[in-house]
Amino acid sequence: MTDKLNLIETIAKNDTFSTFSRLMGTSNANEAFSKGGDFTVFAPTNDAFGKIPDKQMNALLNETGQTSLKRMLSYHIVPGKLFAANLSSKLSTPTITGTDIRISDSHGLKVNDSGVQARNIEASNGVVHALDTVLEYDTKALTTAPLTPIAETETAAAAAPAGLAAQTSNDVKTDAASATK
Repeated sequence: MTDKLNLIETIAKNDTFSTFSRLMGTSNANEAFSKGGDFTVFAPTNDAFGKIPDKQMNALLNETGQTSLKRMLSYHIVPGKLFAANLSSKLSTPTITGTDIRISDSHGLKVNDSGVQARNIEASNGVVHALDTVLEYDTKALTTAPLTPIAETETAAAAAPAGLAAQTSNDVKTDAASATK
């Protein structure tokens, strides 16, 4: 018998991950661990979630079934146990969503440009690494990066070529309208 807690318990007992732990539970993203096997979890800290604008977070929380939230949180989970020393040798690795995350070790260990803070927090069924920014899983743009506040997305859209800017701006307006329904 092992003295280590499982991933759900390990994340829940660490106050730094209280928001991530609560959201994993309410969105049922914790179900990923019920399939068995080892996992690596890139858990955003409470401060990382604090960077998400309230309007954007409310849209994720108020969505029926919280499928977007579950998908976003699942994007932080990788099959297998990857310790920090193993991460620096990888350029990318697939998450349980099937979409890759990018890993770099130039100027500090990063996942999709999000800094890895605490490392190698072991659990009986995996390992947890703390991230300073929530990773975005954007199925519309097929991009994977740190979560960008909506205002910055609109600014970037204005600087994009006309057709792309119109499409991006309409996507943001559509998403915002959907969130208020």
